[in-house]
Amino acid sequence: MQNSSQLALWRSEFGRSYTDRNDVAKPERVLSWQRLLGGIVPTRAIEVGCNVGWNLTYLRELGVQELYAVEPQPYAVERARARNPEYNVMCATAFDLPFKDGFADLAFTSGVLIHIAPADIAKAMAEIYRVSRRYIVAIEYDAPAEQEIKYRGNADSLWKRDHGGIWQAAYPSLKLLRRLELSSLEGYDDCTAHLFEKV
Repeated sequence: MQNSSQLALWRSEFGRSYTDRNDVAKPERVLSWQRLLGGIVPTRAIEVGCNVGWNLTYLRELGVQELYAVEPQPYAVERARARNPEYNVMCATAFDLPFKDGFADLAFTSGVLIHIAPADIAKAMAEIYRVSRRYIVAIEYDAPAEQEIKYRGNADSLWKRDHGGIWQAAYPSLKLLRRLELSSLEGYDDCTAHLFEKV
């Protein structure tokens, strides 16, 4: 099992406070997901780093039937399971996903890759790629070049980078189907969303 200072931070009181602070519905994100997927309705989806599972709720509203997720913070897992036991939320990390190869039509992250250290991100991406049968989505803070940002006073915990470029450099056969800039009007803090297809 891989450990890191970032995982330790999220499993601490810091992560619990994040969960309490951010457990708020943002129904406008349903339209963002609708725009991003553009009519694609996966049968089975996995969220990597779901916190309390709001994205799963939004995808359910769009017709996704089988919803799975992993989350490293036990407190958030408990809350996600309490909200909807059908979401199949497990306590695990991006580095060791408890799914077989090609398990889901869609595997995705939303504000998760930004918290994975440069030395570890390739391993997390490899796991996401492995469990996706067809589609990968990354909704993250992007920047043309990697830059570390202090996150609520913590160093070594958030990096902006060209997530779309990193995905395609690592897996050149990935086809970019859609790229969206998402703003606060859509329930996001200026994120970039990428939808890829494995071809």
